[in-house]
Amino acid sequence: MKITLKAPAKINLFLEITSKRPDGYHNLQTIMQTVSLYDELTFEDLGGADQSIILECSSKELPVDESNLIYKAALAVRKFYNINRGVKIFLQKEIPTGAGLGGGSSDAAAAIKGLVHIWGIEAKKADLEKIAAQLGSDVPFFITGGTALCEGRGEIVTPLPAVLGMPVILVNPGFGVATASVYKKVAFPLTKPRKIHRITKLICEGSFGYRNASDYCFNRLEEFVFPDYPQIKKIKRVLTELGCASFMSGSGATIFGIFDSESQSETIKSKLQMHQCKTWAVLSSGQ
Repeated sequence: MKITLKAPAKINLFLEITSKRPDGYHNLQTIMQTVSLYDELTFEDLGGADQSIILECSSKELPVDESNLIYKAALAVRKFYNINRGVKIFLQKEIPTGAGLGGGSSDAAAAIKGLVHIWGIEAKKADLEKIAAQLGSDVPFFITGGTALCEGRGEIVTPLPAVLGMPVILVNPGFGVATASVYKKVAFPLTKPRKIHRITKLICEGSFGYRNASDYCFNRLEEFVFPDYPQIKKIKRVLTELGCASFMSGSGATIFGIFDSESQSETIKSKLQMHQCKTWAVLSSGQ
């Protein structure tokens, strides 16, 4: 038996840091949104005779051992449900790593869902979220996908009405940013703390989009990333000059731009080619 699942990328429409936690992490308020850039995971059940976990990947740069979140997800699912079966997983990697797009977390969530299906487990969503929370802060969001308010370290997920079909361009400079190094630079008190209720209200009313994104989207981490990575700041400036509402996703390095219509995407992409960036024209999605 084989199945294939898509693992979507995400952007952060809003990201504010509210406090530092005793465990060294930070409490966040963020709104995550899945978009139509996907990795693909193919699962093949090896049955009970062969209990191996075999992970293969289209990218030779990624590890395929127990340090990979997909592999960790497989171990966690087997332990949680006391399953003694093997699986072969192939990852077709399209989402860049270290990009602020949640590719690794999305792959882990897809692995949880794929393994539950292929092993015939009757699973409750709450249990899938428990397994996801063990693996990383963003993984529980991808169990649901779509549009959601995420709090705590990011693992407390409240689904919001889906923002569907919004044209977005993703621009990556071709290098990654280490999330841990960014959060080490966060210093309190923060200047002019931003409140999340304004953008949340627009999303709940169904009135969020290009025309108000510049006023209501926000990413606190930009002020801690841009001084060390002027290339990322430059991408934001170029997108803004092209008429996009532009913000960094997560801790970088990707900048996303929200624009008026899909017809603009090719014009924007051609103007970014001179900056030697990787670009994807995508839509906001429900999964």
